[in-house]
Amino acid sequence: MALILYSSPAKAQQGYYNTMVGVRVGTSLGGSLKRFVTDNSAVELMVFNRWKGWNVALLYEYHMDIREFRGMEWYLGGGAHYGKWTKDKGEPPWVSKPTQDYGAFGVDFITGLEHNFHNTNIYLSFDWKPAYNFVDFTGLWWDEAAFTLKYSF
Repeated sequence: MALILYSSPAKAQQGYYNTMVGVRVGTSLGGSLKRFVTDNSAVELMVFNRWKGWNVALLYEYHMDIREFRGMEWYLGGGAHYGKWTKDKGEPPWVSKPTQDYGAFGVDFITGLEHNFHNTNIYLSFDWKPAYNFVDFTGLWWDEAAFTLKYSF
């Protein structure tokens, strides 16, 4: 399997590769691993800390070029997440004093912009990732947004 999955000349010239790792900073702090599975679709794994608990999200994303801005794409997609807060350490906002472990499981939606810095391996993305939980805290988390600085290889 070739390292570069893109066969179109325009995308190959922009320096696209099939795997990216990054640091995620916003309403949460964490990391990201993205792998393109086709020319326009990717699977992204996010691991991040919020309210002193850990969350993992696995997302499928579809990317589309913004022709007016070279190196810029927008994407949208969805997936699932799981979060864990342990007693005496976690501070989930839906409990006043954590006396037990809490978990959250649900579905996610994601939309964002991703920019490649002039044919380099460096990317910057901004996304909004609302989620709906089915366990422990049933409801909508609408405020998850972050910048992610990524390196492709």
